Amino acid sequence: MTTNDKIWREFFIEEIFDILPGKRLTKSEMIAGDTPFIGASDSNNGVTAFVSNENNSADENFLSVSYNGSVCECFYQPYRCLCSDDVKRFHLKNHAGNKYIYLFLANVIKQQKGKYNYGYKFNESRMRRQKIFLPVTEDGSPDFDYMENYMRAIEGKLLQRYRDFVREVDAVKVPPFNEKIWRSFRLLDYFDFIKGNQKDMSTLKTGDLLLISAKDNNNGLKAFVTNNGKKIFHGHCLTLNNEGSGTGIAYYQPADFLLDSHVTALYSKFEMSRESMLFIATCIRMQRSRYGFGYSLTNARLNFFRLMLPVTEDGSPDLSTWKLTLKILSRKNIADTWIISETIANKHIKIIYRSLKGGTFLFAKCLRIFLTSRHCNGKLFALVR
Repeated sequence: MTTNDKIWREFFIEEIFDILPGKRLTKSEMIAGDTPFIGASDSNNGVTAFVSNENNSADENFLSVSYNGSVCECFYQPYRCLCSDDVKRFHLKNHAGNKYIYLFLANVIKQQKGKYNYGYKFNESRMRRQKIFLPVTEDGSPDFDYMENYMRAIEGKLLQRYRDFVREVDAVKVPPFNEKIWRSFRLLDYFDFIKGNQKDMSTLKTGDLLLISAKDNNNGLKAFVTNNGKKIFHGHCLTLNNEGSGTGIAYYQPADFLLDSHVTALYSKFEMSRESMLFIATCIRMQRSRYGFGYSLTNARLNFFRLMLPVTEDGSPDLSTWKLTLKILSRKNIADTWIISETIANKHIKIIYRSLKGGTFLFAKCLRIFLTSRHCNGKLFALVR
């Protein structure tokens, strides 16, 4: 099933959706509770808090669309929640709608994100007259059955991919770390360091290239941008934050990207698997408490940076242990993600979010698998990062 097989037609958003407002609720007015509060955020499905307040923005089974803050961010909200006054609630006019249809439509709407910003907000009047392209039936009306089947097919492929992976690693056994010998190694002996060169990142335009910055979350991803002519860093490497709140955090980057000047790319001098790099990234992060705003991780300090790694009998790094360990951890995360996904389906998202505070990566990953996708070159496909 491809989008090229269908006829597409343009519609005004107001032809497809009823647009309802959110309701202002300041932090000082919030009372802690169990109801998700949707704000103008670009992450965590728009959830910014959990409250016990009640107001007339309470809703479920709709799209939340930000007109302020993270302008034109669009998320499907399957559970009962409240919305801030920076968010509009989109309900289909002539269809009950479900998760799959709304996810499809969310991606179509987000394709307009490049048009809007803080100086040109996606306000209600612009929302109503914004045109979007949708697949249509023979009579020219939106083909909601096609939208649902398309997204179900994507979900089915992702689920099968993870089932296959779980079967592959289910029987893998790793010796306990306390039974391994560990030794100190210089990071410089295994990696080449290349400093990032993106400084004025606010001038970059929205696109499909990853922009990696010195963030302490989301794998360092700051935005999707277009190339401004500076060096494109190739994937299959580590990035290491040199400054800021994320100093000392290392991430594995599987795809090409642009790089903030406060981050260093680490390219392996030897052939190294993804799992080995993820293992080393974790070992690097174990030392982040040594660094901070007053003591940044400069290239001079990187030259003397050492880390502890498990070794073989001859004293060399034990690459096989790294790989097996990461497979076991991946298996556990996938199982947790599966449980979380089922819980979301049962509208218990609040329990998940709270259990993962301080480490919301798995939560965000879960939502990406089941609640998001990205439109590129006229085709919809899931992004799992």
